[in-house]
Amino acid sequence: MKRSIIKPAGMPVLLAALALSACSNNSASVPLTGAMPQRFTTSAARWAAPPHPDRRPSWISPRLAHAKSPVLFVSDSETASVYIYDLSTLDVLATITGLSQPQGECSDSKGNVWITDANAQTIYEVSHQGGLENELSDSLGYPVGCAWDKTTGALAVMNIFGESGAPGAVLIFKGGSGLPTSYTNASQYNYYFGGYDAKGNLFFDGLDAGGNFMLSSLPKKAKSASTITLSGGTIYFPGMVQWDAARHGLIVGDQSCGNRYASCLYTLHIGRKRAMIAATTELQNSSGGTVCDLVQGVEFGGQIAGSDNDFCGSLPSATYLWPYPAGGAPTLYNNSTDETPVGAAVSL
Repeated sequence: MKRSIIKPAGMPVLLAALALSACSNNSASVPLTGAMPQRFTTSAARWAAPPHPDRRPSWISPRLAHAKSPVLFVSDSETASVYIYDLSTLDVLATITGLSQPQGECSDSKGNVWITDANAQTIYEVSHQGGLENELSDSLGYPVGCAWDKTTGALAVMNIFGESGAPGAVLIFKGGSGLPTSYTNASQYNYYFGGYDAKGNLFFDGLDAGGNFMLSSLPKKAKSASTITLSGGTIYFPGMVQWDAARHGLIVGDQSCGNRYASCLYTLHIGRKRAMIAATTELQNSSGGTVCDLVQGVEFGGQIAGSDNDFCGSLPSATYLWPYPAGGAPTLYNNSTDETPVGAAVSL
């Protein structure tokens, strides 16, 4: 029988020397440029242990088993928890506790959600009903993002960096199990979020050794990744990456939109080794202000679902639904749960 709650045990502690942020990076191996806003970002490991872990048992509402609408998973690295919301109402249907540092998420063809846990060096597969289906160990680095390939049933995991501060990598788990194959771009140092297109080509963002944003691609059956040259604007700090099938483009998030305390989304038209920013989606919080830090959102049904870590404003952090590609004011929000939200994924 599948477990209905997650209670990982014996998780390793991430050393403080591995802490990363856009404003307090003390690791000599990952220098950052002065062009980046001096602020924290929540898409990278930045504490040795969650500062305010939720030590209560996991809780799952009976409503979750009978939910007719899709549900939204949101990870919170400060409370070391994952929240499950009814996507139509944003009511909280479950709280999964006992993780270490949950980061990015992705959903698979079965409706399960994969959750990367950087401190634990583990990726969890969780069912629509909140049950733990599988665990994958990542001994090669610290996972913060993932993507599911619908064409092959493979799971891609983005390690922000490797053991002992080495450059990161993309790990491909065939069938979402077994031992992974590692792929890298020689020009890339940190690996953040990724997404597959309809043909099984993987795109992922990150930083080079100088702390500059970069976008890479791993074409289907390729043996190594390559850099995509970006034109039409500047992306300052890596955020979500998702293929937009309706518009035949790539959605890429920027946690430092316009080099300021703000997040926005860009629609990219992708060529073989080039991409052009074709459109920008600005997002507002519940009071009409600029969203401070959307780390990873997910586009679903003409909406962007995700959470704002409102560290730069006076509002509590909250989970939102925004119209897409219009953006602007949210259509729905819930500010009762999040502290430092990071990843998002939709489970059907």
